[in-house]
Amino acid sequence: MTSYSCIIADDETLARQLLSLHLARLPHIQVVAVCANSIETMNAIATHQPDLLLLDIQMPPANSLELLKQASFYPVTILTTAYSQYAIESYELDISGYLLKPIEFDRLEKALQKAILQVEQRKTQKSETTPTPNANATDETPKHFIVNTEHQLVQVLFDDVLFVEAMQKYVRIHTINQRIITMIGLSQLEKVLPPHKFKRIHRSYIVNFDKIERIAGSHVIVGKHELPVSKGQYESFRTAIEQRKLK
Repeated sequence: MTSYSCIIADDETLARQLLSLHLARLPHIQVVAVCANSIETMNAIATHQPDLLLLDIQMPPANSLELLKQASFYPVTILTTAYSQYAIESYELDISGYLLKPIEFDRLEKALQKAILQVEQRKTQKSETTPTPNANATDETPKHFIVNTEHQLVQVLFDDVLFVEAMQKYVRIHTINQRIITMIGLSQLEKVLPPHKFKRIHRSYIVNFDKIERIAGSHVIVGKHELPVSKGQYESFRTAIEQRKLK
């Protein structure tokens, strides 16, 4: 049986739980991420590029439809909402389905059947228009993530990040050109950053391997910054460094 990857995105805990229970009854649907806000959702879409998306519209910090309009890629989408006034706007985005809460299993299953047909249509169209891969072809690995700062969404390139610093209830992302402050936990951001490129070296720091200039005892030097490596992270950090040298 063909399986289809899916992301659940809703800021209400009960809504996420209900959708998860419904999808657990459908063996051909594989949930690859469950998101509680619009930033998590856009990052999960970039990371997993799923076939399907179950998306709540009113999901802070931004309207989900506005995010989809800005996205370079978005999956076949079914909107799940308590509001009916967005129906017309959703059709402009070629949304597959529009389900009003509370969502019953039968209605969700029917909407998914339609959505899966669209997924297959997309695959067919892509195979007909995509040239044969060659050595110069670029991969689709995500190259950025999205954060909310000063009431706006900002796209941050992984390659631009020097290190990330925890500051109580928020984090400070140090990049080549600026410092970005966002209300997100360091552990939450760690899940977004690619592990082959970034390493947690301290409870307060995540560093970009490529930006480390040298290691001085239990510290790493990144530009003008000297970052501590905690005792608990030291061995795994050194092992990671050695593995990168062998490649």
